[in-house]
Amino acid sequence: MMIGTPADIIKYTRTVQILLKGYSGYKKGKRIETDKQIREEIVRTSIRARQHMQNIHDRSVDDDNIQAVRNTRSCMQEIDALIEDVEKSSSGTTHAFFAGQRTVSNKDLKALIVHDHEVIEMLTGAVNLSNDSERALQQRSEELIPTIQRCQQMISSCRGFYTERSNLLNGLKN
Repeated sequence: MMIGTPADIIKYTRTVQILLKGYSGYKKGKRIETDKQIREEIVRTSIRARQHMQNIHDRSVDDDNIQAVRNTRSCMQEIDALIEDVEKSSSGTTHAFFAGQRTVSNKDLKALIVHDHEVIEMLTGAVNLSNDSERALQQRSEELIPTIQRCQQMISSCRGFYTERSNLLNGLKN
């Protein structure tokens, strides 16, 4: 996504601020804290989706619904992999995040803010799908398996998209 003016980035920063109290959009002196906030929000949101899938898994085991058990287990594994990716991902710099940087361009920071916004938006969609899956289970809907699969696909896409963050951070090296 291209950002033309500083005003264009405001909507992304404000949206992330709604989700993360204290988000400051990588202002100087707050960059390490902001990076930590983003990672924590990704993990927290992923755990919410996983809890819904765990509920479906447990009920499906009780109901002997093997297909749902397999699909939820697969989805939970994908969520666990995303959480592990986030917790173990590097900042992309040889120093602690931006600590060793003398200058970072506004263009790079804007790209990172937009990327953070989009990752959180994708995860919110996955949480909504996991919630829809749980509702489908309660209603004994035929949409249960396809909804679980869509959730897993969303998490998988988010995992791939999150790895792009490392590429953005790698581009910040001097």
